[in-house]
Amino acid sequence: MESLVPFYFFDVHDGGYQRDEEGTYCTDLESAALAARRLLPAIAANETVIQEDRKIITVLVTDEEGRAVYSAALSLVGTWLIR
Repeated sequence: MESLVPFYFFDVHDGGYQRDEEGTYCTDLESAALAARRLLPAIAANETVIQEDRKIITVLVTDEEGRAVYSAALSLVGTWLIR
């Protein structure tokens, strides 16, 4: 029996790869996209991430069949103005 609420996985690429093995129920694709965008700042706040001057973090959202349905990315760039 199919679930009434779609199930999505949020895989994170930030120089490494973290596969979402648990997944999350979201009411629809828009909710899944919003969850992906909200996840990015939380990842960026991680101490090991912000120690780098350049970093791109991507969240790939896949559905229950493993199809990629949405991708969100955040680019962090720090530039020294004096040295």
